Order: sequence, then structure tokens, then C-alpha cells
Amino acid sequence: MEPIEIFYLLFLNGLPIIFLAIPIPFIYKRLIGKLYLRVFLGIVIFFLVYWILPIMFQTDIDPKELQLHPQEQENIFMAFFFIFSHMMSLIGYFFQYPFVTLTFIFLVGPLLSFLILWRKLRKEPGVMRDKLADLTFEFKKSPSDMIEEGLIKGDWSEEKQLLKLLIVLLPISLYLISVIIELLGLESIDLTTGTTTMGWFVEILFVYIATLLVGIHLVYSSKISFKGVYIGEKLREDTFRSLFQVGTPISLLSILLFLADTTTNYVFILYFFAYFMMGAGIFILFHKIFQPIAILIFIKLIDLWKRTKTKKKKIDWTNWYIPLIIGVGGCVIFLIIYQFLINPLQIGIIMSQEYFDELLLKADISYGNNIFLEEALRLDLFNIINTFILIFSVILFAYLFSRSMQFIKKIAMTSFIYLGIVILISILVRFAGFYPPINFAPEEYWITGSPAYFSFLDKNIYTIRTVLFKVNLSTQGGFPLLEILAIPFTYTRYVFNLLIWGLILYYLNKIFIAKNVFKGEKMVEKISFSRISEFPKFDAYVTDLYRYLVVKTPEPEVKAEKIEEREEVKDLLEIIKNNKFLKEIRPIEKEEMRRFYFTLKYLFYNGKISFWIPEFTYDYEKVELQGLYVIYSDGRDLVSHNFKQVGDIADSGLIAGLFTAITAFIKEATKSSELLKTIDHGDITIIIEYGKYIFSALFVKGRQSLENRSLLKEFVEWFEEKHKTYLPDWTGALHPFRDSEDKIVEIFKEEEK
Repeated sequence: MEPIEIFYLLFLNGLPIIFLAIPIPFIYKRLIGKLYLRVFLGIVIFFLVYWILPIMFQTDIDPKELQLHPQEQENIFMAFFFIFSHMMSLIGYFFQYPFVTLTFIFLVGPLLSFLILWRKLRKEPGVMRDKLADLTFEFKKSPSDMIEEGLIKGDWSEEKQLLKLLIVLLPISLYLISVIIELLGLESIDLTTGTTTMGWFVEILFVYIATLLVGIHLVYSSKISFKGVYIGEKLREDTFRSLFQVGTPISLLSILLFLADTTTNYVFILYFFAYFMMGAGIFILFHKIFQPIAILIFIKLIDLWKRTKTKKKKIDWTNWYIPLIIGVGGCVIFLIIYQFLINPLQIGIIMSQEYFDELLLKADISYGNNIFLEEALRLDLFNIINTFILIFSVILFAYLFSRSMQFIKKIAMTSFIYLGIVILISILVRFAGFYPPINFAPEEYWITGSPAYFSFLDKNIYTIRTVLFKVNLSTQGGFPLLEILAIPFTYTRYVFNLLIWGLILYYLNKIFIAKNVFKGEKMVEKISFSRISEFPKFDAYVTDLYRYLVVKTPEPEVKAEKIEEREEVKDLLEIIKNNKFLKEIRPIEKEEMRRFYFTLKYLFYNGKISFWIPEFTYDYEKVELQGLYVIYSDGRDLVSHNFKQVGDIADSGLIAGLFTAITAFIKEATKSSELLKTIDHGDITIIIEYGKYIFSALFVKGRQSLENRSLLKEFVEWFEEKHKTYLPDWTGALHPFRDSEDKIVEIFKEEEK
């Protein structure tokens, strides 16, 4: 190979990646830059596996020449056009991960989390209704805020833990899949003949494993609390520890069995490893983006479970016809756009079904006849269009789902009506011979690359062309095990991606606020509200269907022009400055109620007030905060605070020594590495939270709750971040911590009310 050909090889094949990397230095510090960097890294991983890896493991295959037509010989743009179209085709396949694969993982994951929680509660003593009453959770921020916080903070600890588990489970999965190959008499991966059924199934196997890990992890990351204790912490720790302890030796044994097996196909092993790790890498990069909506789905399931156990409510079918109409309209829009825009474009590229079948034949590695560069280019363009169809359909139907949610506001009912009609129309359209909005039975191909070259200015330009291998999951006369195992993914993925992206569009920028409603002297109902964008209908206003909360809009959001208001409007704005339920301020008389409705409507559309509806609710016992102690890891006291401001609290040095002694005694007596989290002493409960350098103890009168533990955890995190320069090598000086009491009051002020 001549030096100039090596230059062409490196420059042309690396040019798309270089082009994609250009914006990173200019936007890296912004939120969009953090997101773009993750997408870019995912594309790079995809590029290495789908573009570079086939070159490394196809050394026994001669590169296929992509011939040029006579009129293309001196066309300088042809080389660049092919390279970039192939790269865009590859990027299209990459985006199937966030638009199809990951949506399955982060939608089914919450369902597994719910089953894990249900199993956990069943083991607890007592009646399920009472146990659900002790189940609390928190969701204080919008999904967009959670995503922004996760991206900017740059904490990869959760992702590292998940990645370690995926690596541990990789050899076990590999051994399992190789046993299935042998038992069913299926082929492994043979790049010479293009037998790739198992290569395609590798991706499905990864999806199932990642879904299981997400289901376990969500119980932890969602901060579900039972009787004031985060049940996910111990559950995830025990499960992950068991997987590490059991999985690691089994993984090593699997590797030894592979090495001892003389029939092992090492190309298959390397490909399995590469594709599995590619999926793991992309999963890790997008984990913080999809996790907030998965947590939201999980909490919605819990909230629905709690409500069905505590009170029976009739299903409200108001506006049921709206998602039905929207679903039918979406299908009509899709069919019109596909038939009059996308399909003619496909025909213009492919020209005929016979020509497309010929392209698929030539996309096989084992094909031995002449292939033109134009044909490889057309195949990539066709793949780009197919990706566009997928993304377009997801965006269209997800947006329409979110619009339906604005009228129904119930996930289950919206999904049943809207997705039901879209699925029904898709099936009917498929039987009629047209391309359906949701394609439940697409032809499955395993897509990779194969070395190729074309002549340009009398030099050979080496690159990769797209090759497609038809997937056949059935066995000849045997039990179709792989086909059955693939069904949960293959027949639900295109429905699930519409559902989860619809929820993302609906909830992404939703603002959440919480309001405490006192129920007697001891119990408090905590309601999390989300703001709605449309003014309630009169029937809902009369019946107070959603327990509307009326909130006065902060002054900066009010329109600039100053309007002279009537006295009743001024009085109303004064009344709702502390957030009031609609039923608290609405008149009783019918005529006054109607007039008041239009007054509220006027204020709503002038940006003076906003309406909020409940998303989650739970009850907890109000406690009386007594004192807070911050203690260094070696037992020295740092800060103490008396919430009652009456009388003295216990000596902080004595308390610090006491906790150190108790912790040491429990570790020695039980031989356990578990940290002491709670001490119950009559009507006093001591809640303990740990940081890297400190631990903090909160004394409360009454039962502990998630509220107290969550606030204590927030304070410990703030304290360590605020004093991170002093804590690692603390000398004993107390003056750096004098400002901590103000923060204690700020964080716990809600509980003091």
C-alpha cells in the first residue's frame, strides 16, 4: 500500500468523526455540550465496533472492489459522498439504541422494580394496606432538572457499579449463548458465509440483562422508603454483592471452559465481547438521561397501588374520545407523509423491489460478483431513510401521546385508548399491504461492515461497506427457543418507544411543588403537584376533579403591562399567595361560582395565577425535631443544633463518643459491616446518615420518616461539599463550620413548621 493510499485510508475514514468532534471544545461547558459529548462518545464506540472491528477480524476476506461507472471516474465528490453517507447510515443505526433499545430497558425496568418491591413488602408482617401506608417516596424535581443535575455533576459512581456487573455477567452470558447454539444446532458467527443469527441475538440478550439490573437499581435510586428507611439501599447492596460473589467465579469458570474447548470459535467470542461491551457503553452513557423518567414511572406505579388499596374510585371517562381522535389523526398524518413524501423518495433511490432484493443480495459478504459504488451508496441512503421513518414516527406519535395526556392526565387510560387505536390501525394497514405506523413484524437483519475499496485518481481508497444478513431465529424441525426468547423484545419495542418518549415529552419540563396537608394532630398528607398548561373545564372546576391547587405566579413571570385590578381580584391574589386548594376559595352559590370561574380564567390567561394537579401523595407522621449533631469519623464533634431553642441539649462531645462506642460495639458483636442507621428509644428516634468524612445524628420525637432522613442526607452532602478543603485532614479547629447552623435552619425549616 502506497503512503498516499494510507493517508486516504486514515483521512477519509476518520473525517466524519473529526467533523463531529469540532463543536465539542466550543460547547463543552454548557449543558448541551455535556449531552452532545455523551452522544459523540456513543457514536465513537459504535464506529469502532461497526466500522473498525470488521476490518480486524476479516483479514481472511479479500476487500470487495466497489466499481465506478465511467462517468464517476473523475468525480471528486463521489468518495466524500460515499464515506459520509456510510457514516450517516451508521449513525442512524446508533440512534436506534436511544430510540428503541434503551426505551425498552427503562420502561420494563420500572415494572421489574415494582415486582421486587411487591415481593419485599409481602415478606413484611402486617396487612398490605397498612404496609403501603408506611411506604413513602420523594420526587421534588422535574425530569429535566434531574437530567441537568446529573450531567453537570459528572458523578459516574452508579454507572461504574452497573458496568462492573455487566462485565461480570458477560462471560456467563457468553457461555449460556454458546450452549444454546450447540443444543439447537444453530450457527455461530461466520463472517465468511454470513451466518449471523447469534450475532443479532447477542443484542437482545444484553437488553434483558440490562433491564434486570435497572429494575434492581431503580429501587435504590428512586429513594423508596418503608417506615423511614430506604429499602433500596440494602436490597441493591445485597443483590449486587451476591452477583459479584457468585458471578465472578462462574465467569472465570466460563472463560476456562472456553479455553479448554478445542471447538471454540474465537471470532465469535471476540465479536460477542465487542457487541456486548458496545451495548454496555451506550447504556452507561445514556443512563442519567433515561433514569429520571424511569423513576417517575416507578413512583406512579407505587402511587396507583397505594390508591387502589386505600380507596376505590370510579374511572373518570371524561374526554375519553380525545386520545382516540388524536390517535386516528396521527395515523392519517403518518400515512399521508409516508405515501406522498417518504415512499417516492425510497422509490427514487431503490427504483424497484427487484432492485432492492438485488442490493440485499450484494450486501452479503459471500456475494462474489461485481458491486458498484453507486449500489453500496444507494443501500446506505435507503438505510438512512429507514432511520428517518423510525425517528419521525417516534417523534410524531410520542408528541401526540403527550398531547393526549394533557386532556386525560392518566397514563393508564391514555395508553389504553391512544396506543390501542394506533396499534389497531397499524395491524389493519399492514394487512392492507401498506407500511404501518407501528411495524410489529419488520424483517430482521444483523448489520455490520465488510472491507471494500474503490479506485480514485488511480489510487485505491480502502473503507467499509454496509452488509446486511437476514436473521432466522427458527430451527429446522427443532424447538424455536431463540424465537420465543426474542418475542418480549421484538414485538413490544416499537410500542414501548412511543410510550416512554411520550411520557418524556409530557413530563420533561413539568415543574413539581409539594404541599403538606395536616390530617389531625399527628398525620400529614404530602402531595406533589405538577403545573398544567391549560385552564380547567367548567365541569372539572365544579367537581374539583383533580384537587386543583391555585398558586399565585411570582412577579417576574407577570406580564410587563400594569393593569388596574378590581378589588375582588386584589383580594383573591392576596388570599392565594400561600397556595390554596380550589375548593377552599370557590363560592358555594351557583351564580357566584360561575362568575368566580371567569375571574380565575382571566387571571390564569394573564399570567397572574397557575393551576396544579396532584401527581403523587402519601401520609406520614409529623415529628418534632429535637437536636442535630455532626460528628467527625473518628468521634470528634463538629457542630450541634437545638431545634427547640428552649433548654439545653445533650453535650455534643458526649453524644459523639456515645455513637462511636455503639457503632464499634455493634460491628464487633454482629461481625457485620452494616452501618448503624436508626436508634429507637421510646418516643425518641435517632436517625443517622453517613458521609465520607462525617456522620450526622438527628433526634426526633415520634416515628422517623423519609422526610427527615432525606433532609438529613441533603445536609450531610452539603456539609461535606461546603467544607471539602478542611475535612480530609481536619486539625480540630471549629471556626470553619460556624455558618452551618444557618444551613441547618434553612434545610429543616419545613419540618419545624
